[in-house]
Amino acid sequence: MKQIKVNSFRDIVLDDLEHIILNEVPRNNKLNGYNVSTFQTPSDLCDYTFKRKYNLIYQNDTMDEADDLKFNRKSTEVLKDVFAKNIDKFFLIIDNGVFDQHTLSSIENCQIWPRKYFSTAFCRNHQGPANDAVIQKDRKHWFCSILGRNDLFRSMMFDWIIDKGLEKQNKVSYLAYSPTNLRDINDVNENHESQDIRSRHKNLIPFNNFEGKDEIPVNEPGRMEKVMPLYDCLFNLVMETNNVESYPYLTEKTGNTILYGHIPIIIGGSGSMKKLQDMGIMVPDYIKWHMWDDLPIDQSNYSKIDVMQRQLTKLFENNKINDIAEDWYPYAKRNFNKFLNIENDCAEEEKEICRWILTSTHNLKNKNYQYLYAQ
Repeated sequence: MKQIKVNSFRDIVLDDLEHIILNEVPRNNKLNGYNVSTFQTPSDLCDYTFKRKYNLIYQNDTMDEADDLKFNRKSTEVLKDVFAKNIDKFFLIIDNGVFDQHTLSSIENCQIWPRKYFSTAFCRNHQGPANDAVIQKDRKHWFCSILGRNDLFRSMMFDWIIDKGLEKQNKVSYLAYSPTNLRDINDVNENHESQDIRSRHKNLIPFNNFEGKDEIPVNEPGRMEKVMPLYDCLFNLVMETNNVESYPYLTEKTGNTILYGHIPIIIGGSGSMKKLQDMGIMVPDYIKWHMWDDLPIDQSNYSKIDVMQRQLTKLFENNKINDIAEDWYPYAKRNFNKFLNIENDCAEEEKEICRWILTSTHNLKNKNYQYLYAQ
């Protein structure tokens, strides 16, 4: 019997079905085949001539590899227009939380599967032990915040931390390295001259108050994979990628909160905390994250960052760290093991996805593909 693998639906090859793979880059052009077309953005589909009756649209991310999304707030409307122009075709979308499900599911020639047990957050860059024994019950620091690359909103978070003096008792890193140019992060002049850093405390960057300079890898892959001494922190304030968008996009930064046993505070696109919860991860309400999770990050009069910071400050003032840490400990272990076994949940969901595709294309009884859902 064949083994179900991530993106098992890629194995469904039918004469009247085309695989439309979005967010592809040149390194993955090997995916091209007689029934496969690859595109970088939904906008690239506007002038495309669809050759087959059925069109399966998805991203080719895996649990081990992904590229930052090239989508934007208009992507749903782009697809809506494409489908309206191709009313004689049928479109099936496997969505990782990027598109507006309600809008697309209301279109007659489109169905959408809102995929749950999959995310690029589960790319295991973190090279720590795959054992929940690493999760600590007692914590010494309220939070850590690993801010990574230069970003306006990461600079805003860094400024709040410094202005409030929170870096004195918590673990903070803001190396602000460029996303395109790897360089010596110990060279402050090069750091400042190579990009536009908007922080009021620019003179402190690159900043890391829990590791020595010789302990920080110079290149980006090294920094992503390194196990940092963060197990004694309770919360993790994550400034996610694509945080101004209307969709949640979770990366290894979010995944690392689970592997360190942290309580995740994810500041990303709308619905980022709920997206994590939808994957079966426990997301507690020590602070009322439901209140700000869907708020935008870039409004002039209010922002999810402001609401979160007020809630977190109040929590620190009114509670003892290890009271919450003790309460959180069993859930941290549960999340850790859920993370390590997420591919089992993903495989179960993909059986249903494959059944849906084969039913839609009238191939459910095709013996070549029954192994995809009948196990």
